[in-house]
Amino acid sequence: MSTLKQQKEQFVSDLIGGSINEIYLITSIALTSYLSYKLLNNLLKDKLPFQYDFILNVFSILASITYYNNNIKLLHLVIILPILLLFLINSTYLTSTEPKKKKKQQSGKHVEELLPRKSFLTAYRSHMLIITNLAILAVDFKIFPRRFAKVETWGTSLMDLGVGSFVFSMGLVNSRSLIKSYSGNNTYQFNINTYINTIGKNILKSIPLLILGLIRLISVKQLDYQEHMTEYGIHWNFFITLGLLPIMLALLDPLLQIFPRALIAFVISLGYELLLNKTNLLRFVLVEDNRFNNVITMNKEGICSFIGYFTIFLFGQSFGSFTLTNYKTKNNLITINKIKVKKGGWLTVSTTTGLIISTIFYQLIFTLINSSYSFTNISRRIANCPYVLWVVSYNATFLLAYHLIDKIIPSGSNYTSNILESINNNGLLLFLIANLLTGLINMNINTLECNTWISIGILTIYSLIFTIIAIQLNKRRIYIKL
Repeated sequence: MSTLKQQKEQFVSDLIGGSINEIYLITSIALTSYLSYKLLNNLLKDKLPFQYDFILNVFSILASITYYNNNIKLLHLVIILPILLLFLINSTYLTSTEPKKKKKQQSGKHVEELLPRKSFLTAYRSHMLIITNLAILAVDFKIFPRRFAKVETWGTSLMDLGVGSFVFSMGLVNSRSLIKSYSGNNTYQFNINTYINTIGKNILKSIPLLILGLIRLISVKQLDYQEHMTEYGIHWNFFITLGLLPIMLALLDPLLQIFPRALIAFVISLGYELLLNKTNLLRFVLVEDNRFNNVITMNKEGICSFIGYFTIFLFGQSFGSFTLTNYKTKNNLITINKIKVKKGGWLTVSTTTGLIISTIFYQLIFTLINSSYSFTNISRRIANCPYVLWVVSYNATFLLAYHLIDKIIPSGSNYTSNILESINNNGLLLFLIANLLTGLINMNINTLECNTWISIGILTIYSLIFTIIAIQLNKRRIYIKL
């Protein structure tokens, strides 16, 4: 008779995932919710009350990955149709009754801000965090389809995409500091003292996350919590992966100062793929007979997949130069820059143009590589090149979709969702809180025995808790950077 721990481990093991098209359809509920929120904002001319904000931006996503997972098209219609109908009726009424108002000319010069807060970026990042936080607990319940849980080795799933998207969004946000610190000096000269100082600073930045990784390791071992060994290994975990990213950035800083980040990411990803195909590295990672040989084999998945996650982070950074900025900067399609230009070559783009080009380019490259016999199949376990490009192409597409919603239905900054703003401002801290809540719930409840409605009830309360915590932190202007 297997123990409860063994049953829970088996529940998330040996899975093969689902289709990429379904993952797009499921996660696009976030886009439908964002569109609906903006339409309602335009109707009410004010922020929505908490209950409507929660239903649209959190509960709708929970419903999509649980109760409505087999009827997702209906959920899209249930969310958007009533709000769209109200919006059209209201727009028609206003057009026929309101007199035309003359536009007032603004006096004085308007100074454009380089890095303004963009509501579509807030929505993109917050929805990604909400889906991630919901999935890490929902995966332990039977109401969460097994095809959405992380695959064992080969294949695609919602959670496989989530972990990569988390890293991509971190890279995107991180590029804000790169743009701010851009000096405008195109000639880089290596200095050993500056290099060592950069490494030292980034090691200090990594310490909080590495400590969290160590705490998670100790707590999992001490509490005899269920583990999935082939995910990262015996000692490694996602916090360690996140903690090592700044250190790797510092080590490669001279190269990153000279070459575009996307180019370096491509080179590393293709080089890693070559090693997997032409050496024994792939077999080394996948076989189990070497698991307990040494500390490296014990954590071989975490060590090797770090290469892929690092390239995803670099790709995320490369998007910041045209996604975060409010105006065109020189050659911003491929390089970090903050020099404003009125005209430029084809490498100088607006946010819209940059996202359109990137979406087409990365979708095309991913399709070619994913269909090629020269590359391994998509694998989150080893974070190979097809997996990396899947994550990048998906995020490029969704960034473009969020941006177009903002372009089509613009609204003032006063109308942004309080929930999305709050979650965005403390994203990594809330991810930590969600992990702690997940562990607490699993240690006190046998999630495998919960029926549909008990499962939804627990997940709803859980989502309310981390949402309220986010709002309270934001209300008190507490922003904790890990």
